[in-house]
Amino acid sequence: MIKKKHKNKGAQALQLAELIIDNSPAILFRRLAADDPRQRRMVYVSPNISRFGYQAEEFLNGTIMYRDLVYPEDSGRTLKEIKDFVEKNIETYTQCYRIITKSGEVRWVEDRTSIFLDTATDTRYHQGIVTDIHERKIAEEKLLEEQGKVEKAYALLSKYVAPQLAETISNGQIDLIWRHYREKLTLFFSDIKNFTRITDALEPEDMGHLLNEYLTQMNNIINKYQGTLAQVIGDGLYVFFGAPKKTNDKNHAIRCLKMAIDMQVKMQELNKRWFDIGIDETLQIRCGINTGMATVGGYGSSERKEYTAMGMQVNIAARLESACNPGHILISHSTWALVNQDIPCTAQGQIEIKGYHRPLRVYEVDPG
Repeated sequence: MIKKKHKNKGAQALQLAELIIDNSPAILFRRLAADDPRQRRMVYVSPNISRFGYQAEEFLNGTIMYRDLVYPEDSGRTLKEIKDFVEKNIETYTQCYRIITKSGEVRWVEDRTSIFLDTATDTRYHQGIVTDIHERKIAEEKLLEEQGKVEKAYALLSKYVAPQLAETISNGQIDLIWRHYREKLTLFFSDIKNFTRITDALEPEDMGHLLNEYLTQMNNIINKYQGTLAQVIGDGLYVFFGAPKKTNDKNHAIRCLKMAIDMQVKMQELNKRWFDIGIDETLQIRCGINTGMATVGGYGSSERKEYTAMGMQVNIAARLESACNPGHILISHSTWALVNQDIPCTAQGQIEIKGYHRPLRVYEVDPG
């Protein structure tokens, strides 16, 4: 009587296990771990292989080999991965590949396989579970596709606005871009002295090529020092440091000044190159730099805005650029106070600034 009860309990447990397996999303398998793939005979496949349209008996009697299910484009990769795992003595590994169902549908699965040694018979097996991950894989591919679109949009956006501005927008910090707020900035203006007069003698195509090369090189330097390019007007550049990303006033000023120095050095290189291709005029840039409070944010219509900074301190930087000697960098006292310990500057006395109520103390930086 007791044996019968144990037998009934064993049968019930087996039925429960079979029920669980039949309703499981994962398919269990065990096959011989022979060196020759053709000898890796399947010794067990759970009945729920029927979710792919097959019957377990088809694998057990050799009518179908599991490798016959693998999508041809994934077959070579899958076999190579298994070979690599075996050579490295990796006893548990996971693969993702596509299989072909009985109806011809192609679906992604995840295969988690491990090595099992039956010590009673000294037989090695591959055993594991195969899970249908098709919907998840398709969702991941769509996500990657959308990420690719976002990256392309970001790359395109970066061509029209400053990279840090594009990054701020892509991070969803739109309010930081379009609202107006007061911020202490280091402001930079530059232009090429007598550019229009010098280039009037050039053919329009040559002038366009020269200007594009100049702006490309200058923009590379601006990006190197993470300045915000607010405006390009002809050969003129307006850049500021301290928004939308900020560190500290000294760092902003030093980066701005190093940017201006690199621009002057690059201009000398460009002049040598342009001379060699037939342009006998020397082009020189003037740079004006000032540090002060400005109102920064989005300006324009409801349809089109530009991110820029406005105010008296901006005007002062522009006036310094106009007053600067060609080939040099002129800075205000407020900027000098932030950089003089790091970058040598020479006092130039005071100058009158149009629209400003008192003379302005200025300093000149020689880029060497």
